[in-house]
Amino acid sequence: MRIGMLQLNPVVGDITGNTDRLIDAISSLDADMIVTPELSICGYPPRDLLHVSGFVHACEQAVHRIAQACHNGVVIVGHPRIDATTGRVRNSISALHHGEVIATGDKQLLPSYDVFDEKRYFEAGDTCCMIEVEGTKIGIAVCEDFWRGFDAEAAPTYDINPVAELIDGGCTIIVSPSASPFVTQKRERHLQYTLELAAEHNVTVVMCNQVGGNDDLVFDGGSFIATPNGLIGELPLFETGAAVFDLSSPAVSAAPLPTEDEERFNALRLGVGDYFNKTNHTQAVVGLSGGIDSALTATIAVAALGADAVTGVLMPSRYSSLGSIEDAEQLAANLGIATTTLPIEHMHTAFERIIEEARLTADGLASENAQARLRGLLLMALANQQGALLLATGNKSELAVGYSTLYGDMAGAVSVIGDIYKTDVWSMSTWINENAPACGFATPPIPDASITKAPSAELRPDQLDQDSLPPYDVLDSILRLHVDLDLGTDEIEDKLDCEEALIAEVLNKVDQSQFKRDQAAVILKTSPRSFGWGRRMPIVMHRNWITTRETT
Repeated sequence: MRIGMLQLNPVVGDITGNTDRLIDAISSLDADMIVTPELSICGYPPRDLLHVSGFVHACEQAVHRIAQACHNGVVIVGHPRIDATTGRVRNSISALHHGEVIATGDKQLLPSYDVFDEKRYFEAGDTCCMIEVEGTKIGIAVCEDFWRGFDAEAAPTYDINPVAELIDGGCTIIVSPSASPFVTQKRERHLQYTLELAAEHNVTVVMCNQVGGNDDLVFDGGSFIATPNGLIGELPLFETGAAVFDLSSPAVSAAPLPTEDEERFNALRLGVGDYFNKTNHTQAVVGLSGGIDSALTATIAVAALGADAVTGVLMPSRYSSLGSIEDAEQLAANLGIATTTLPIEHMHTAFERIIEEARLTADGLASENAQARLRGLLLMALANQQGALLLATGNKSELAVGYSTLYGDMAGAVSVIGDIYKTDVWSMSTWINENAPACGFATPPIPDASITKAPSAELRPDQLDQDSLPPYDVLDSILRLHVDLDLGTDEIEDKLDCEEALIAEVLNKVDQSQFKRDQAAVILKTSPRSFGWGRRMPIVMHRNWITTRETT
């Protein structure tokens, strides 16, 4: 049997455009069966578009339009539909052949963890979908029906196992149309899980995954076919693709797994590029401080959009060091981007005068925040003038503990590295420099000084980040356990060589900064637990259930 896979990059809500691309791609493949990703007609995640009048009906009409183009093999397409009995929307697939819908099935397991909220939108299916192609019984397991919360360890929460039911029903091929968002190191886990399942149950698994960036989520593609004898074919990561594989082909070695730094770079490059392309924006503005965060953000922006599409803005103050200005200028030269210099001294002086005349005090933190907000004002004005989008430059460590300024350095449309801890920012930057040609740069783009110097906001004389924060290696180790794994003070103390008071201080900063994160730009997700949709904490709360460790 010859099986085709269409690894598509849909635009959410673009039913007509997505359908046109599906029809064109289907006509280009000669296969007994062609598989497309989950909700391939409307794109994933459609979120509240599913509640808009006529949206689901338009998707159902598109199914029949695609069916008319299916003259050869069976085509599996994903789409929402309204169940005729209950009137509820379901996350469905349809099998199309010779102009007809020959079978329809519904996703049975609806994830409601991390960024997923499918129970808000869909009614769960109650039966497995099986079809026959070329005399072979094939079962359809839509995304979570196959993975069963594998990454989130959610399997025990499900009462049914659709894959087991399909195998018990005599299916020798399991097809999984998926929209599985990227997180680091998931590729390796998914391959291992699938290959083991295929070998154990003597089945072939066809996993067809969506690719592309949609809002905060990036989908990495990487579709593949696993047989009991091993992997027989795969599509590239972070790229659209289409291919036909013969199930009689011998097993092949999987493509080398990327490092975490490589994964993050490719994911963020795709996420930034699609955010701009799909919102019809062509120009980006980035504030350049000479520090590592803005350097990495600008580098990713150039990799995604091209140097001509990025403008760097230098906004020196009375506290800006000559070294930082030179590092920002060197970065811009390395990247080949245009720059604008807008000193904030006159604005800062005027602000101080106004505050003094009003008999108010703006020293300490208030003065530091004022400088950040003056810069945000200039950046947004420039972005508005150019019809551009401003890129926020804060990292995950800063966002976690509130070491950032609302309406200042947090301003922007997209937070490019908002899910990257500071220690990973350094690691990624070093990796990019070491792999510059592969990343699209003739020479290492990020100045060495930006990587090696002690980080500073430069909002007061001789300021260093570690005047206000623990060393970043310590801070990040605490945050990884608390933010990513939800561990509390005692559990973190058991795992790290840190004082309880320091851990409690960091966790308190995380809680007290929730109101800032709720106003942050869209954060591109790269980790298992990102801020935003993936971590929804209340703003008004107290951890009064937490007590010190009981002693006996």
